[in-house]
Parts: sequence; C-alpha cells; structure tokens
Amino acid sequence: MRTWLLVLGLAAAACVHHRPPASTQRGMIAGMVRDAMSGAGVAEAVIVLRRPGEIAPVSDHSTGDGAFMIPDLPPGRYHVAAYLAKRQIGERDAEVRAGEVVGIDFTLAAAGIDVPDPNAPGAPELWRFRAAGATPDLGTIEGNVSDVVHHRRLENAVVSVTETGTLTTVQAITDDRGHYRIGDLPPGSYDVSAYYTVLHRGQLEVRRNRVEVAGGETVVVPLWLETEPL
Repeated sequence: MRTWLLVLGLAAAACVHHRPPASTQRGMIAGMVRDAMSGAGVAEAVIVLRRPGEIAPVSDHSTGDGAFMIPDLPPGRYHVAAYLAKRQIGERDAEVRAGEVVGIDFTLAAAGIDVPDPNAPGAPELWRFRAAGATPDLGTIEGNVSDVVHHRRLENAVVSVTETGTLTTVQAITDDRGHYRIGDLPPGSYDVSAYYTVLHRGQLEVRRNRVEVAGGETVVVPLWLETEPL
C-alpha cells in the first residue's frame, strides 16, 4: 500500500508545471495603464506586442491596478499597442535588450482632453490628477526614472524631493520598474532630482525645479538620465 502511495505521489509531482525563470539573455516590457483624470489603474486593457517579420503577436492584460508585465522576450524591436474594449488607447515602439526592463506607460483620456505623454523625455507639461481617497491637504510626487537613449527603466536610482528654498528633503529609491512615489507632501513648490551610478562614469544627476503641488493632487514627474553617450 505504501509503495502505491509513493508511486502516486511521484506521478502527481511530475504533473506539476513550474514556470522557468526568465533567461538573462532575454528582456521584459512592463508598465502601467492609468486613467488620465483620476490616475487609477485601468484593468483588462490588452497589451499587444509585434515583432517585424513575425506573424503571431504576444499579448497580456493589465491587472486590477493597471500594471502589466511581459517577460522572457528575445532582444529586438517591438511595436507595442494598448487597447480597451477593442479601442486603441496608445502605441509605442520599443527596443528590448537582454537582461533589461523597457518601461512603457499608457493613459486613458476622455475625448477632447490632452494628456502629456508619460514616456516622452523633456515633456514641458506634467500630468496631474486627483486620486480617489487622496488626503485633501497633502500631495504626492511620483514618476519613473529612465534612460533617455534606450528608454529603459532604471532600478535603484535615488530620487530626492526637496522643498524649494529649504533643506527639507524626502528620498525614495526606484523599484524594479524604475518607479518612485513620495507622498504626504504639504502643498508648495518642490525640486525633484534623481541620482544614478554608472560604472566608469560615476554618479549621474537629473533635476527638475519648482514643481508645484496642491493638496490632494498627484503630480507625475518623469526623470530622464543619459547613462550612455548619445
């Protein structure tokens, strides 16, 4: 009897499929789909990837918080499009490199509303929204730190938010998607900077000054660094 139980146990274990870890020779595309007015994540958006010369696309759905992640991609050029209820809400071209995450975000805007492209380096306007349930007398600054040449997200960059004209500073470190978020900020003007260390080049810095934050408001401040010469 024990022999049969052992055999059945081994057979059941053999039927369990474990997803192999992504190869370091492959890359990843990840990002967020958010509502332009509230900043809330948009679930069930369809993200479609196509490579030149290939017929079959790769697709994924955004989760409840609007996040999507498509790992284990062979390096190369991709066309990325986002759809909601069969309506296209944005498209981008991306270069995937081995062992790196390419960050692409999409915003769902109502008709007639112009929203800054959250992926664009040097965008003159900042995206502002009021999230549901936000504390009315405190604001938030969030965004991504990215490489300006390859448009890849930078993990472990140190972001500092300093009240303009003072030494009052709050810091955060970007996560594996290059994202940072600093909340509970009193309304006012802030200087936002990011520091990133590159081998053989030392510490790089980018800064955006005098970002105005109102109570209950979230301001998206993307920061771009040139980690490799143009």
